Amino acid sequence: MIKRILVVCTATALAACSSEQATAPAIVAERTSTELLVPARGELIASESLPIIMPGGIRMAFNISWIAPEYSEIRKGDVIARFDDVQIRLDQATTRLAVAKSDFKLANTDRAEDIERKRIGHETIRVDGEREISEAFATVDERLMSRNEMIDALSDLDYLDVEAAYLEWQEDTFDQRTTAERNLIKAERQGEVTKLEKQEKALNMMELTSPADGTLVYARTGWGEKLGKGKTVFPGRPVAFMPIRGKVKAKLYVPETDAVGISVGQPVRVRLDAASDREFAATVETVSPVASPKNKTDPQKFFIVEATIENVDPDLMRVGSRVRAEIVTGRVDDNVIVPAQSVYGDGDNAHVFVMNRGGYEERQVTLGMRSPDLIELVSGVEPGERISLIAPADATL
Repeated sequence: MIKRILVVCTATALAACSSEQATAPAIVAERTSTELLVPARGELIASESLPIIMPGGIRMAFNISWIAPEYSEIRKGDVIARFDDVQIRLDQATTRLAVAKSDFKLANTDRAEDIERKRIGHETIRVDGEREISEAFATVDERLMSRNEMIDALSDLDYLDVEAAYLEWQEDTFDQRTTAERNLIKAERQGEVTKLEKQEKALNMMELTSPADGTLVYARTGWGEKLGKGKTVFPGRPVAFMPIRGKVKAKLYVPETDAVGISVGQPVRVRLDAASDREFAATVETVSPVASPKNKTDPQKFFIVEATIENVDPDLMRVGSRVRAEIVTGRVDDNVIVPAQSVYGDGDNAHVFVMNRGGYEERQVTLGMRSPDLIELVSGVEPGERISLIAPADATL
């Protein structure tokens, strides 16, 4: 291994080097055996539960105006949530007005149709009467009429024929026009009636009752926030859950910077805040693929780890109980382990600063297993050597 001396204490700088080393924090490399742990905090969640779901069949948002306290004991048939009906009732009044307007339009259409049919009938009678008179004049002896009178009589017949044809066209097309107009109004009315039925159905859903006895646990929104007063829910989505007694697991939040080496199947040691003297064995069941914030207002990201608890105490372990945990990501046996802060770089470029009589030596090392605060050095440092916990002042990192 090639060693590169960063700082060499010359005769003139020996005092300064000695002073810097004397005050620099350092550790002595030693072979040791230890577990690598990732600390986490979280809560107990239900592994099996009965969901309490908003009835489906209607596309509408519901705002929670009241909901029973979380973790309270609920009996079958108890109301667990009520929803704000003010906007629905306002919309219902508007819809009823729209239905009334449609009925008024239909009545006006019927009246207008009756008037128009009578007008066309009267016009047709008039034209038929005038045609009879004109035809009578047209058959009079030509010797009794002047040439102009004969031309006028024939012109009147042509005009009356055109007018009769026009009235006949009006009568034929009138049915089509009125039918189309009536169907349009009926379609609009049916849409409002359907909306009114939907609003009536929604008003019958203003209270949500429990399907069974149990402990109430709030469901969460898409952002991971728990539902509560003022939150919005949709039909077909759960409002709350009722955990099955004794069916719980740990949901742990690991800060993104600490999530080192976590994988499914690793052992976990869990302690409840309410019973910190007892330790429960668990196993990592799932690890979220990406880190995400707990809520919209906190930018810190966490990996979510769910762990199956081996021996659940149903009297002690309740959904919502806060827990602390240690995830065992590995074990180092008889090798050098140093604090993570003393290692610089990563992969093939990892190095530490070894303190010797000549000053600081930058030493390339091979890394092994690691935890958030410890790193195994597979090679590069021998037991007994002193490793600086901070970089020398003139080091180029």
